[in-house]
Amino acid sequence: MTDLLLLLDYLSDGQFHSGEDLAVELGVTRTAIWKKIQKLNAILPVKIISVHSKGYKIKNPLTVLNKNRILDYLPAEFHSQLNQLEVLLECTSTNQYLLECLEQNQLKNGVVLAETQTQGRGRRGRYWVSPFGSNIYMSLSWQMGISIAEMAGLSLVVAISVAKALQKFGIDDVMLKWPNDVYVDGRKLAGILLELRGESNSPCSAIIGIGVNVNMPEDMADKIDQPWIDMQQLLKKQVNRNKVAAMILNELIPRLQQFNKTGFSGFMNEWEQLDFLAGKVINIEGHMQLSEGVASGVDKQGALLVEYKGQVQALYSGEISIRPKNLIRHN
Repeated sequence: MTDLLLLLDYLSDGQFHSGEDLAVELGVTRTAIWKKIQKLNAILPVKIISVHSKGYKIKNPLTVLNKNRILDYLPAEFHSQLNQLEVLLECTSTNQYLLECLEQNQLKNGVVLAETQTQGRGRRGRYWVSPFGSNIYMSLSWQMGISIAEMAGLSLVVAISVAKALQKFGIDDVMLKWPNDVYVDGRKLAGILLELRGESNSPCSAIIGIGVNVNMPEDMADKIDQPWIDMQQLLKKQVNRNKVAAMILNELIPRLQQFNKTGFSGFMNEWEQLDFLAGKVINIEGHMQLSEGVASGVDKQGALLVEYKGQVQALYSGEISIRPKNLIRHN
């Protein structure tokens, strides 16, 4: 897979490259290059063409995820804190990949990105649409200094980190829908899947999956079952995915370190500034005692506070949607 990514990187400029030159660059035979081109053509949505005496060319230039380019955007101290930063051509899901590494004791703090996922996962078992070479599909494994019991609110902190990174690209009206969806103009721009591993009373590991719509192909629209938007639409230009990945890590890693010290309480002000639900009438699915109410911020554990009939309840899980009406039924 590494050779295929390297070959794709050479071809990503949209220019012709001779089989001989590519063979020298990869240290293989021209026949091996031809075989690798066939493998790429089985995966890529845009085919690589071959022209006699000119060589190989990809029809439309694309930006390939590249480990070294991502590292170039990260401060030096983060390089030493990450035991692994890996880019895959494809995988089932980046979260699953890191979970398997963790189970084999092959990973402490590490990052994996993929050009595509064959079984991308979102919250509550939803499928995450993952077209090739278009978006960010990234997971971070991080050894936390606290137990699972102390991890309440971490998903909100991850969402804050993603929002802050997007703001640095000039997306100023980004908002967060509890517990961790990133919205712009009422449409989903990014999502987060958090999975924890460890004993209840000892330091645990967090697997943090982040998906960001960056340059979503137009033909993917009918495959996504909710309103969505991508960075390309918002910024009116193609966006460098290597820089997006790095900017998220630049915001996330320091906040993970702070979370170890303060828990979610140290981030409440940041959340309040980005809270998409605050003051809105909402429907709640998956909660036995509460089905509707007015969203009233979050508490120090990151629970959603919901007001109904003069009472405020803390909600730790559930599916939230905004009600079309501005009134709550009291009967």
